[in-house]
Amino acid sequence: MIYLDNAATSFPKAPGVAQAVFNFLDKIGANAGRSSHSSAVKASAILFETREKLVKLLGKEDSENISFTLNATQALNTVILGILTEGDSVLTSSMEHNAVMRPLRHLEKTRNIKISQFKCDKHGFPIWNDFLQKIQKKPKLLVSTAASNVIGSIFPIREMAAVAKKHKVIFCLDAAQVFGTYPLEKIATNIDIICFPGHKGLLGPTGTGGFYCDPKIQLSPLMFGGTGSRSELEIQPDFRPDKFESGTQNVASLAGLNAALDFLLTTSVNKIKKQKEDITAYFVEQLKTIDELVLVSPADLQKQIGILSVFSPNISLSYLTTQLDKYEIATRMGLHCAPAAHKTIGTFARGGTVRFSPGYFTSQWQIDEAIRILKKIIRNRAYD
Repeated sequence: MIYLDNAATSFPKAPGVAQAVFNFLDKIGANAGRSSHSSAVKASAILFETREKLVKLLGKEDSENISFTLNATQALNTVILGILTEGDSVLTSSMEHNAVMRPLRHLEKTRNIKISQFKCDKHGFPIWNDFLQKIQKKPKLLVSTAASNVIGSIFPIREMAAVAKKHKVIFCLDAAQVFGTYPLEKIATNIDIICFPGHKGLLGPTGTGGFYCDPKIQLSPLMFGGTGSRSELEIQPDFRPDKFESGTQNVASLAGLNAALDFLLTTSVNKIKKQKEDITAYFVEQLKTIDELVLVSPADLQKQIGILSVFSPNISLSYLTTQLDKYEIATRMGLHCAPAAHKTIGTFARGGTVRFSPGYFTSQWQIDEAIRILKKIIRNRAYD
């Protein structure tokens, strides 16, 4: 299989990930933070090590401020529902994933929050004057993607964070498409909260994710229950990370994430970023040889994360993806859980795009083969 769906989840995973999951299930298997026997201690150590590696990648300190979730969606829900109260205002962009928009729309109905969206242009980049105008109204929360999951456009994160800090607005970053493939440690200084998945750029297993939350931010938990701490009380612990981690953690998958982080820290995010830029640039040049396809992702690869969305004026998205799948080329079509983004870039009415998202392990040969198959599909369609 030629896997070009890394924006959904990475594949293959980092070396050592599968073995780490297997080793946990085969040799440890215990619950973390619930017992004092040696296997439970080893399970707890895995969680601690993983937190330590995550804060290092983020350029942050105090790993207790990393809380684990099942994915970035749960992390975003925890933050959004934990910060916004009755009548609060929130600012977001017109390029957001439904992991942001659906909890916001829910709170619009249930807590009467006020949602404001700053506009983005047809290439998916914020219109800066509109952003400045709307953040001057000082919403309680700014929640924004770091890069579009539809076309890859990278937001000016550092500048947005500086403006948010100036206006004393809490800034929550959806780092789903950038963490692990784009260096955050040098630009995360003024970002209060960073939500992330473990299964995309971090090259870990599905069922992993989390968020970093600055200790100064007051945040209510999404869930309540057993944490293995303060068990004499029937109220939730108020210290981190226990406050946000009720119930048994997905320790087996987090053991895999721990191994993936070793790979990332050894390889370096900058090297991964360069590799993705190179393979994406090659992919773009090859796509340009297919007149039937329209590329809607930004052409400037310094301003996008390596996601290439296309459509054909004459061939349906479903036909393209169905035919690609027959040749074992994995990609994704449709609205990508981001209808607002497709409305912004003008592809909503046609049902979205076909999205190609190469990863760190994608080879030039695989791109050549995908292009060959695309040309064959289009040529055969012309003679139907």
